[in-house]
Amino acid sequence: MGDWGGQASSHGQDGDVDHRLLFLAVPTPVLVLDTRLVIVEANQAYLTATMRSRGELVGRPVFDAFPDNPDDPSASGVSMWGSSLRRVLSERVTDVMAIQKYDIPRPGGGFDTRYWSPANAPVFGADGELRWILHRTEDVTAFMQAHQGDSPALDELNAELRTRTEQMAAEVFARRELQQQNETLHALLDSLDTAVVGCDSAGLPVLFNDGAHQLFGHLLDGVPVDRWAQHRAVFHPDGRPMRDEELPLVRALRGERVRDTEVVIRAHAAPRRYFRANGRPVTGQPGLAAVVALHDVTLHRRAARYKECELEIARLLSKLSPPDQLLVQLVEVIGRMAGWAAVELWTVDDVAQILRRATCWAEADYDLPHPMPDPLRYGQGIPGRAWQTANPVWAANLHTDPDAAQQTADWGPLRAALAIPVPSGSVILAVLICYSDTTETPDDARTVIMAGIGAQIGEFLVRRRAERLAAELDQSRDEYIALVGHELRTPLTSVQAYTEVMLDDPDTTEDQRFMLEVMRRNTTSLHGIVMKLLDVSGMRAGHIDLNLQPMDLAAVVHAAVDAARESSAADVTIEANTPPTTPLRADPHRLRQVVDELLANALTWAAPGSTVGISLHSDPHSATLAVSNTGNRIATDERDRLFDMFFRSDTARHSGIPGTGLGLTIARTIIEQHGGTITVSEPDEAATTFTIRLPVAAGSRSPSSGPVMIGR
Repeated sequence: MGDWGGQASSHGQDGDVDHRLLFLAVPTPVLVLDTRLVIVEANQAYLTATMRSRGELVGRPVFDAFPDNPDDPSASGVSMWGSSLRRVLSERVTDVMAIQKYDIPRPGGGFDTRYWSPANAPVFGADGELRWILHRTEDVTAFMQAHQGDSPALDELNAELRTRTEQMAAEVFARRELQQQNETLHALLDSLDTAVVGCDSAGLPVLFNDGAHQLFGHLLDGVPVDRWAQHRAVFHPDGRPMRDEELPLVRALRGERVRDTEVVIRAHAAPRRYFRANGRPVTGQPGLAAVVALHDVTLHRRAARYKECELEIARLLSKLSPPDQLLVQLVEVIGRMAGWAAVELWTVDDVAQILRRATCWAEADYDLPHPMPDPLRYGQGIPGRAWQTANPVWAANLHTDPDAAQQTADWGPLRAALAIPVPSGSVILAVLICYSDTTETPDDARTVIMAGIGAQIGEFLVRRRAERLAAELDQSRDEYIALVGHELRTPLTSVQAYTEVMLDDPDTTEDQRFMLEVMRRNTTSLHGIVMKLLDVSGMRAGHIDLNLQPMDLAAVVHAAVDAARESSAADVTIEANTPPTTPLRADPHRLRQVVDELLANALTWAAPGSTVGISLHSDPHSATLAVSNTGNRIATDERDRLFDMFFRSDTARHSGIPGTGLGLTIARTIIEQHGGTITVSEPDEAATTFTIRLPVAAGSRSPSSGPVMIGR
C-alpha cells in the first residue's frame, strides 16, 4: 500500500495483525486519496463495485479515473464529490454526502448508471497533520431504480436484494436527514459570534465553527485539547497562566459543568481577548464527549477595566501623599488596570521649555528601550508631538511612525503608543504615554477614556499648586494688612523719629543714651522687616521693576562669595565651582540679593569646620546654581514650609538664631519673577542643597506658559 500502508501496521495480543489485508478484505467499498486527491489505494470491494483494477486506479487523480458521463448533461457527480472532499480538506471533518447519481465507465466503453451513498473522512498522521482521505461508498443503484419503477431492474432482484433494500431504506433516509441536520447545524454555528469547540473522548477536536477556527487555528487539526495551553497563551483574569487541566474544555471532558468562567487568550502579536466560557460533558452522542462555547467579552471587559481604573485614579488623587509619590503610583495603576504594556509621564519644564520624563512603569519583559533621548524638545518624538498639538496622538505602529523614529529605532517588544496631553485649560502641564505590545488600530473609545484620565491628572496638578499658592497668598495678605498696613508702619516711624531727636539732645545722660541705642537698633530691625514685607508684596503683585539686562551670573556669584568670606565669623570654608562666565539676561542686583541670602543661610546652619559649596553650570536652555552645606538637617515636616512668609524652624527659634523668616520667601519671589525655580533637597540627604534654575533668556515662554509679571 505504499507510504500509506507503511504507517498502518501495529501489533495485537494474539500476534501480528496485517492491516493491509484487513483493509483489502473490508466488504464495504473504500478508496484512499492523498491531499492532492490522487488515488493511493482501493480495497477489493471498491474495485468490484467500480469494475476497475488496482493498476487502473492507483496513482491517478480521482476525477481523471472517474469523470462525469459526457452523455448526461445533468451529471453533477464530479462537482458534488469535489465539494465534499474540499470540505474535508479545509475543515478536517467527516462529510456524509447525500445519495449521488454518478455513472462509471464500463470496461468495454460507455457508462453504467449508478447511484451511491458516499462519505468522506480525514485521516491524520502521528504529527497531527491531515495525510489522507477515506472515501467510503455503497452502491444503492438497485434501491433507487426499484423506487423509480424500473421494471427490468425489478425482475433482476432476487429475494436477498429485496431484504437488503428494506434494510438500506432506513439507513439512506436517516443519512439524508442527518446530512440536512449537519448542514443546518454548521450554518448555525458559523453564524454565531461565539466560538464553539467539541472534542471526543480522547480530547481530539471533532466539532468547531468559524469563530473557533479563527481563535485556535491549527490546534483544531488533531492537537489534543489537554495540550492547547502549550501552544496558545491562555490566562486567568488576574494574569496567571492557565494550566492544561484548567482549560474549560478539559474540565468539561472530565465531567465538570463550566459556567461563566472568564479566560484571557492571546495569540502571537495579537491583543488580549477576554472570553466567558460555558461548557459541559456530552452523553449519548457517539464521537462527541464535551463541548464548550466561548463568548467574546473583550469590549465589555475593557470598558469595565477603564471604569475601575478611573475610580482608582480618583481615589489616589484624593490622598495627601507627596505629588511625586502619587505620580509613580498613578502610572502603574494606569498600566496594570487599563492593560498597557508600559506607561510614561513626561512633564513640561517651564524654565527650559522642554519635556522631561518624570516617571515610568513597564510590565515584566516589556522594559522601555534604553537609551532614549531625555529631555525632548517642543514637537520632538511622540510626547513632543502631543505637547505641540495639545491633542491625543496615536502611533499605531512604532516601527514605521516618523515621530517614534525621532526617539529610537528599536522599540523592542513594544508595537504601538497613545500620547495624551495633560492640560490645565489651554496650558499643557505634562504628557502621558501608554504603550501596547501589539500593533493597534486607533480607537476613539479608548482615546476619549484616556483623555479623561489625562484631564484628571491635570486637575490634580493644578489643584495641588493652587492649594499651596492660595494658602500662602491668604496668609501673606492677612499678615501684611494687619501688621504693616495699620499696626506697625505708622507708630514705628514715630518711634524712630523721636529716638533720633533724643539721641541728638546734648543733655541726654549716658544711661539714657544706652537705652536709646537699644531702641534704635530694634526699630531699625523692625524697619528692615517692614521693607522686606513691602518688597515681597510688591514682587508678588507685579509692582516691582526688574532691570533685565545682559549679565554674567558667574561674576555675581564670585562677588557674593568674596563678600561672605569677609563678613563671616564662622569657622566654615566657602568653595565656589563655576565656569569662567555664565551669560544670561536678568537683573544682577536682584540675583545678588538671592545669592547673598542663600550663602548667609548656609553659613548659619553649616557645622563648624565644614565647607559650604556653591556650584554653577549651564546648558543652551538654562543655568543651574546650587548652594549646599552640611549640618543640622531640615525636619521632614518643615521642608514644605521653608519658603513660607515668616516661617522659622523650631531649631532656629529655640537656639536664638536671629532672622525674620522672609529671606527665602524673597529669594523665591525674585527667582520666579525671572521665570525660574528654586528647590531644596530631600530631608534624608547628607547635605542640604538649595538649587536655582534660570532660563538663559529671561521672559521666554512657550504658548503653554503664563505671563511673566515685570513692571507695573
